[in-house]
Amino acid sequence: MFHLLRCFNVLAFLSIPSLAQTVEGLTGGNSESRLNQQFLEQRNLSTPKTKERDVVVFIGDRVIPQFVDGASWKTSITVVNLENRAVNFQVLFFRDNGTDLIVPVVGQGLVRGMNIALGTLASLTFETSGTADTLSQGWALLSQSTNDSVGGLAIFRQRVAGRPDFEAVVPIVNQFDNHFVLLFDNTAFTTATAIANPTPLLVVIPVNIRNEAGQIIDTRTISLGGYGHTAFTLPDAWPSTAGRRGAVEFLTSGFGVGALGLRFSAAAFTSFHVLSNFAWRN
Repeated sequence: MFHLLRCFNVLAFLSIPSLAQTVEGLTGGNSESRLNQQFLEQRNLSTPKTKERDVVVFIGDRVIPQFVDGASWKTSITVVNLENRAVNFQVLFFRDNGTDLIVPVVGQGLVRGMNIALGTLASLTFETSGTADTLSQGWALLSQSTNDSVGGLAIFRQRVAGRPDFEAVVPIVNQFDNHFVLLFDNTAFTTATAIANPTPLLVVIPVNIRNEAGQIIDTRTISLGGYGHTAFTLPDAWPSTAGRRGAVEFLTSGFGVGALGLRFSAAAFTSFHVLSNFAWRN
């Protein structure tokens, strides 16, 4: 990131609604509304009375799309076994260029990954030390030989003397996303993205940048080599997004990638999911 994590001075941009967008505030009371009642009635009619098993973690939720250590940054990862039996898996670290990322993990020394065994509903947290003078950036992959349900999250944290720590949650995202949308707001904020290629093959990602009216204002292409990764602020990489709000459409062919949005305001930051419509997928 970490040209992502500069102090940003972004001018506010006032967008004027076009014919493609209409919005009107609601006023007054509406105690007669039955919208949610109607929804619940329809659900009761269409849902079987025998409750099926909830889907907690989707098959393919294995990519941690942003992983950093050093130069005031550290990352912690928590994993949990959601099966009723023991599971075994690895968490592997990769650089932007797809090679092994070697990082100091507390209690483990310099490692390129972690072998993990968990009993039923057992959980585990490990973290990098963050003591290196230089920044290491990349991503991490939950490597499994089965489709066992393993949940978790990562947290990257920045510690700077004289102020509270800042941190953001990085969810474990799906490795099969091949057509998805990243919302951006580069008015008083700055939007960034992190994308990881979980395959050994080259992935080419055509990109459509759209304004709030849905009109394409720019097109780009991202290429990631095997197990490659990229993270960048949108205004720096794509000046057409500067001072604007809108949506970026990614159209990955083939296996897919793991992606995440990041949002910055001065020193504070957070992460957010990209959006996907299953009907779009190949």
